[in-house]
This record gives sequence, C-alpha cells and structure tokens, in this order.
Amino acid sequence: MALPKTGGRSAAVVMVEFDPVGETGVYTNWCGAKNFTLTVDNEIQSEKLGDCEDWSAPILTVKEYSGQNITASMDATWTAATHKLTSEWALGQKKLNVRVHFPGAILGEVEYYDGVAMLSSLALGEIGNLDGNKISESISLEFDGKLEVTAKTA
Repeated sequence: MALPKTGGRSAAVVMVEFDPVGETGVYTNWCGAKNFTLTVDNEIQSEKLGDCEDWSAPILTVKEYSGQNITASMDATWTAATHKLTSEWALGQKKLNVRVHFPGAILGEVEYYDGVAMLSSLALGEIGNLDGNKISESISLEFDGKLEVTAKTA
C-alpha cells in the first residue's frame, strides 16, 4: 500500500513582499505564523428555466460561475520581526504581494500561489495578560483579483 504524501509546517511557507518599491521580488517569510488558511469562494448564479416546447415539463435550475473571492486568515505569535511591517500594511492601507510557497513541490506540481492582498483586519491579543502568554496576532487578508498559480519547472 502506498501512503499519500502529506504536509506539515515545512510544506508551505507564507511570504510577503513588504517593500515592493525598494527591492522588488524580495519576499519575507511571515515570522510567527502558526495557522494560515487560504480560501477560494466561487460565486454561483442560478436561474430557473422552463422547457420552450413542453410547458408541463419540470422547471430546471441552471447554474454558472460568477465572481471569485479569495481571502486568507492567519493566527500568529506576535514578533518584533514583522510588527512594524504588518502595522504599516494595515494602517497605510497598502496592497502587497503575498506568496504561498510549496518548497517541496516536484516537477509539474504547484510551487507558488501569488496574489495582491489587502490587510482587512489586524488584531493583537493577550496584551498585558497575567499568565505570561505571548502576544497573539490575527490577520485577515482579501486578495484583489485572482491568484497566479506557478508550477515547478526545474
């Protein structure tokens, strides 16, 4: 029996191009990331249609794809390495390039998902807690347009 190849923490890395003006194409790993969820929601439009010849035939519902909405959310431990960068992203209402990298991809498999994202929500939690817990960070992203998918070529 052959078991499927599964992925853990090292199977996918979330990266952001925090300085798209300075050194373009330089992505930084999102330090402190613990749980990143990427969601693709396809809108589906439906319409009821009746048979043109046989009006007693059952009404059919036909469906077509409409828009597509891509979002992401992440839970992280707050780190000094990304605090300034994520704060500037949120408060400056910037659009930044985000990349999900699959470093173990083999030839023909998806190696990158790339897209332009807006940081719609930044929440810092556990500030001033009495239990010694680390400060937490929760992020919500909304992508502007579609994701570019790049397969591993070499």
